[in-house]
Amino acid sequence: MEPNTAVPEPTATAPAGQGAERVLADEEFLLGALTAHPEQLSQMAAWLHPGDFADPGHRQIYRALGALRHRGEPVDELTVLWECQRRGALADGSLDAERVRRICHVPVAGSADYFGEQVLDSFLLRTAATSAQQVHALADDNFLAPGQLISHARHALVPLDEVSRRRAAADAGPEPEAATTQPPDLPPPARAAAARARSTAPRAENKAPPSAAASSPAPSARRSRRSSP
Repeated sequence: MEPNTAVPEPTATAPAGQGAERVLADEEFLLGALTAHPEQLSQMAAWLHPGDFADPGHRQIYRALGALRHRGEPVDELTVLWECQRRGALADGSLDAERVRRICHVPVAGSADYFGEQVLDSFLLRTAATSAQQVHALADDNFLAPGQLISHARHALVPLDEVSRRRAAADAGPEPEAATTQPPDLPPPARAAAARARSTAPRAENKAPPSAAASSPAPSARRSRRSSP
């Protein structure tokens, strides 16, 4: 049940004070690593969403990288800049061309998965802090019955549960045998190839169906039967 009182909504705004620079640096390192190795984006997109980024401009670059990768287009600073411009990210002031090129050229020594987990960890902490503020605001409402307080508090923890599930998926990693293991009910490749060869051989030869004359006896046999008593 959604609460009737106005409580803070979860936000992805960059934290103020200590740790803010580290969060933004991790996001830039991640975007630079994905620009250099866009193939790592396919697995990461399952557990890292654009809304997890604290900086609005970083969210736009991450969306541009995902769009380019999805369409199978090359990923470099020019294509990323073109995609950001096409999406209107340069018009709202959150990005400019120089900043996009700088982020795409960020030197990265670690893997993209590591920085992606750091970005998700930061968003998990921000979501937990927002959920705690919501529960605290509900607890201060003297007009809520205990049952309503529990119901509303559980509703406030739903975003935290969703981020926690994605963080667990990031720790688990991709299934190693998902793309290589063949389902047990399918035949081996050699047997399947042989079956296809047998089924396509008659069509390849393009043989004509046997005529009615082939099934009837030869003319000499018919004449011999007429002359016999």
